[in-house]
Amino acid sequence: MKKVILKITGALMIAGGALVPIGCKQHVKEVVEPAEAAIKVQTPIISGEWEHIFNPNDTRSEIDTTWYTNDHAFAKGPDGKWHAYGIIGHKPINPWTGENKLFHISADSISQLKWEDHDYALKVKPGVERVLWAPHIFQENGKNYMFYNIGNLQEKAPYYASWGQLCLAESDDMFNWKRHELNPLFSDPGHARDSFVFKDNGMYYFYYTRTFNEVDIRSCVAVRTSPDLKHWSGPKIVHTQPYLADWAGDAESPFIVKKDGLYYLFVCRALTDYNETHVYWSKDPLNFPIENLVTSLPLHAPEVIKVSEDEWYISNTGWDKEGLYLAKLEWK
Repeated sequence: MKKVILKITGALMIAGGALVPIGCKQHVKEVVEPAEAAIKVQTPIISGEWEHIFNPNDTRSEIDTTWYTNDHAFAKGPDGKWHAYGIIGHKPINPWTGENKLFHISADSISQLKWEDHDYALKVKPGVERVLWAPHIFQENGKNYMFYNIGNLQEKAPYYASWGQLCLAESDDMFNWKRHELNPLFSDPGHARDSFVFKDNGMYYFYYTRTFNEVDIRSCVAVRTSPDLKHWSGPKIVHTQPYLADWAGDAESPFIVKKDGLYYLFVCRALTDYNETHVYWSKDPLNFPIENLVTSLPLHAPEVIKVSEDEWYISNTGWDKEGLYLAKLEWK
């Protein structure tokens, strides 16, 4: 409840735009402020059948027949087509030796059943890049930005919370990608990787997977901010899982959706359950408390694709699957 002093002019009081006769003493009116609107947290629900849009074994059988895909990204290109990029490898699985290229596929529409396979978007740059992991595509002003991870060149990097390096490439046509001359943009402990970038209220946010620090190996999601996509602040931990692992494997593949004034963090808890993604809500893009759990989805490394306010999709992939899947998503 809020007290409001009403202005007095001589023997008249101005109230609600009308002059009301009063005595000479000041009038105080009790005004009840409307309660803050209740927060409506929505739940993402898989609402359609899964479509197997890309099986790399269909186009690479002459090389191997055990191909898989992993962390990936979707974006609509200047050619009007949908494009997807991601990790590709084949068994026996060794991310540090076998994941050194990024696949590229495209389709005329997001609902196309089989997507066209293209040449690799990027291949490892010898002596500079050890792996190519988890690309994310951000688009603005006709420019396409790919954020990705190149690992760590040290021999024993896979066996401790080594510092992963986050990099940038740019493209006008989504086929030819040019690496940023000042790569890496930054480096963090815990095999820092799994980029996700979005813009909100004039600020760019770069979310990624890492450990809490070099010795506290809780799985975390961190964020850095930037005014221009190339100069980034220091890191802030925005979400922490209790599971301990040198590679932060219980906070993989962060993805942010802003919907109706709230932020939703999708995070893959791959060490707890390889095919488990939790969704958390927050009013603050810099803080996603573990208590704010919305739901759990049986997915690995999913991406959320918003076609329109009424048309959403979600993806699924991983080492245990032969490629990439899409299904419709709804918010309830």
